[in-house]
Amino acid sequence: MEAIQSPLSSTVEQIGLLDLLVTLAENVKLLIIGPLAVGLCALGISFMVPQTFDSVAVLQAEQATASLITTAAVLDPVITTLGLTKEDTVEDARRTLREHIKVAVGRNDKLLTLTVSARTSQQAQATANAVLQQTYLQSSPKGSVRKRLEVQLIEAQGRLQNAENAAAGLLKRLDSPAANTATGTELARGYADLLSAAGAAQNQVSALETQLEGLSEALLVQAPTLPQKASQPKKALLAIGATLATGLLLLLFVFMRQALRNTAADAQTAGKLARIRRSLGLK
Repeated sequence: MEAIQSPLSSTVEQIGLLDLLVTLAENVKLLIIGPLAVGLCALGISFMVPQTFDSVAVLQAEQATASLITTAAVLDPVITTLGLTKEDTVEDARRTLREHIKVAVGRNDKLLTLTVSARTSQQAQATANAVLQQTYLQSSPKGSVRKRLEVQLIEAQGRLQNAENAAAGLLKRLDSPAANTATGTELARGYADLLSAAGAAQNQVSALETQLEGLSEALLVQAPTLPQKASQPKKALLAIGATLATGLLLLLFVFMRQALRNTAADAQTAGKLARIRRSLGLK
């Protein structure tokens, strides 16, 4: 009795390994031809999608420069130079151009990488060059900031000149035969201090000159490239992805359909067994 009641306790049985193989064998054509057809369609569509080319430039710059590149002060002159406002307003053209510009600063090498995307390789390179030129112009200080730096530069140059003149005077005294040992020691110490002061003044002069000059092509590590291959769309990756995704969906569909069929068959079997139980007086 228990042997009869045991299969009646469940209306849906788990599909065994043999059942899985049977299901796969019955639907092998659908599982192979379907994904391949979708993959070929995706590959064909990828040829109709507009291509995108990336021009890449690398320069020595900090995070502040990366923020400067995407500002209106840099982008608006680029838009005007390249004539990007023929169909859009300045705001729309700026937004579109900003979406096609990517800026990243390396953590270790501190190099700024500028990537500009466009429909053609020539346009991508031209846009990248225009962005760099405007970044150079906008990076130099202006107005009161520039005047303050110029004053500081003049003062630093004066300190450098005074330190060099004083060091030259002490050097002459050191070379003089009249200088004794004690005096020579003091003069040598003073001469070393003056050289240190002159070096510090020289460093300050160089730093101020760099700030006044701003960025320039001297900091350019890699000029904007002329891409030979499109970066988007990735035709092979798109076709493979569509094929795998379709295969997975079809596989799920096949097993779900088979599960529904098994459930219906189990329901009919359970009904027949229930009638047998009632006939035998079983509960």
